[in-house]
Amino acid sequence: MTKSRKKLGVELLIDDATLRAIGHVAAQWAVLEIEFDILLGRLLRQPDAKKIVPKAVPQSFDRRAKLFRECAKILLHDQPELLKQLIAIINDATSARKKRDDVIHGQWHLGRKKGKIGTAVTVVKQRPKFKAQLQHMSAAQVEDVAATISIVTAKLIWWAQMNVG
Repeated sequence: MTKSRKKLGVELLIDDATLRAIGHVAAQWAVLEIEFDILLGRLLRQPDAKKIVPKAVPQSFDRRAKLFRECAKILLHDQPELLKQLIAIINDATSARKKRDDVIHGQWHLGRKKGKIGTAVTVVKQRPKFKAQLQHMSAAQVEDVAATISIVTAKLIWWAQMNVG
């Protein structure tokens, strides 16, 4: 006897390759965010960083990235090349997060572009003004977002292994 699966309430009209690519973005982001937080935590435990350690680590990625930059500037003020490298990685992660948000928080559906039907995502931006924007994205373009996130993760892991004891 096989166990029956629940039926979906809303069927997404997008292809399996795009669904898999969206999953890849989510999985790659999870790895990046964990590595990001691990390194941030290690740096915040350094004696010179004690003065900026918050009572609670911010939940928002942008706020954690700001804290990370501040911590890096304190700890690496006398090592400008290492500071430049780490700030660039933090900035790359922040940039990748924007792309990730479009993929993960967007509403996926079929869209028409130049008379052809393909995959599209509607992204809602609430700041500085409310705006909904339609973006056409193929599975390959979504996989590119996952690859971008993965590259940032590799840079972050490499930097930590080379520079943090």
